[in-house]
Amino acid sequence: MRAFFQRWGHLLAILCIPLQGSIYMFLGSQAGDDVFYNYAWIDTQIPFIKEFIIPYVSWMPILYLSFLYLGLTNKSLFWRTLIIYNVGVMAANVCFVLFPSYVPRPEVSGTDLSSLLVQFIYSNDAPVNCFPSVHCLTSYMLFIILNRHLNVKPAVRIFGSVWLWLIIASTVFVKQHSLLDVVGGIAFAEAAYWTVHVFAKRLGQARKGSKQPLRATQPSQNA
Repeated sequence: MRAFFQRWGHLLAILCIPLQGSIYMFLGSQAGDDVFYNYAWIDTQIPFIKEFIIPYVSWMPILYLSFLYLGLTNKSLFWRTLIIYNVGVMAANVCFVLFPSYVPRPEVSGTDLSSLLVQFIYSNDAPVNCFPSVHCLTSYMLFIILNRHLNVKPAVRIFGSVWLWLIIASTVFVKQHSLLDVVGGIAFAEAAYWTVHVFAKRLGQARKGSKQPLRATQPSQNA
């Protein structure tokens, strides 16, 4: 058992995902009437397409499975991606407190699968704390990792990239977010990625420099 935890115990760090989700839900429950209406004219021109709820609800399973895959195959990249995730989401939480936002939702009726899923999401996720979109932030983060760090087959890369962009697009087609929320989510993901990337690079250089052997200096000889 001890050997098992030494090898796979790092996978428990995935539990930070439900922890961050709990923080998000708590902040949503604390939102009052003083919120920003970040829904622009262009957002009203985007149609409501209930079928996009399918990629929308696939977001959470894909997030967990992606971290599980990284944890099983690339421990170093697993930790770096997990740090990027937490940095980005915590920055988003700060934004939710300082810039609470709201987007309107349409009335959805019907008993087909897509309609029922939309109704379920609407009833369990308040239309507040929208900027930046955590759906977009984390999906774009996975897109970055997939295309900049993973050595996978082209078909896997293409399919994964397309599906992640479908998740991002779904946030506006099911009227969970505005275009501003999408742009914000992508920007937060890039900022978190480069913050962690630069810090890790400098930390690696510092460690490498500290391991350099000291060279004895030759005593000078006077002629």
